[in-house]
Amino acid sequence: MQTLILDSSQISQWSECGTEWSQRGLIQINKKDPTETFRPSDALAAGSLGHKYLEIYYTELAMSGDSALAARHTLAFDPDEADKVEKQFPLDIALRAKVKQRVVDYFMMYGPGRDYKPAFKKKAIIEVHSGFPCDALVKDPLVEKGFSYKLFENKQYLFVLEGRIDFIGEAQDGTLLFMDHKFQFREHELYAKSIQFRNYSLATGLNLGVINYIRLHDKIQPKTFIRQPLSFSSLEMRHWKDELVDIYMQIARQVSAGWYPKNRNSCSGAWGKPCQYVSLCEEYNLEIRAAIQKRDFTQRKEWRPW
Repeated sequence: MQTLILDSSQISQWSECGTEWSQRGLIQINKKDPTETFRPSDALAAGSLGHKYLEIYYTELAMSGDSALAARHTLAFDPDEADKVEKQFPLDIALRAKVKQRVVDYFMMYGPGRDYKPAFKKKAIIEVHSGFPCDALVKDPLVEKGFSYKLFENKQYLFVLEGRIDFIGEAQDGTLLFMDHKFQFREHELYAKSIQFRNYSLATGLNLGVINYIRLHDKIQPKTFIRQPLSFSSLEMRHWKDELVDIYMQIARQVSAGWYPKNRNSCSGAWGKPCQYVSLCEEYNLEIRAAIQKRDFTQRKEWRPW
């Protein structure tokens, strides 16, 4: 049986260029950083820090139900201490302060009665009381939760969709929804029916979602905090599931054949920066290609969305 496990970003990447997808997601190589000190962009690092603050906040809120207590726990988080273990937030002091202040503004914007209520499930654990183990149920907040959704299975194939969802909870009227946080330096709106959000709806079975825009403007503006609603019908999700199975089938056949279609429109890359794999793709001598890969590329750590 051929097993194929993909997340939304990998599916999007394949649709743009199969060759790039195979290098990035299958062979898992990246071009070596000439400085040997890779540093993520400020936008990526700021988004990671903002997500961490909201993960702490909504987890604490689900556990205690007290927004003030959850906010205090959140703001007590020290990025410097976290970076001693893993460099997740390489931002200068001013940018870290800006992200933290925007989170404070967020608490003011979505105070008690104006925010969604985080959901949780019951998780079975074993506790020890008076020296004896016993079963217990505890809250497991649905915040920053990974999922693994079996999309399709027969004797030949097993297709699995993976991902990570920022938040699942209830609107003020009790309607269940998922929410995805987007921290932005520059204001831009995302396509509501993107692969990512369709996959979230498919995996959770929820027809409603929200894009939670948090913009890092210097001063609060009307569009600093925007929650864009998303809606997916059951018929839409049935059609998307069929389409997604077809995409997986195409990828599985390409993996078996070891051939991936190239999209030359992607070679120039985003913002005029060429794709990092161009030197490999345009070299047809296998020995020379292997030498280029050994000289210019490095194996990267496997990434999983949870």
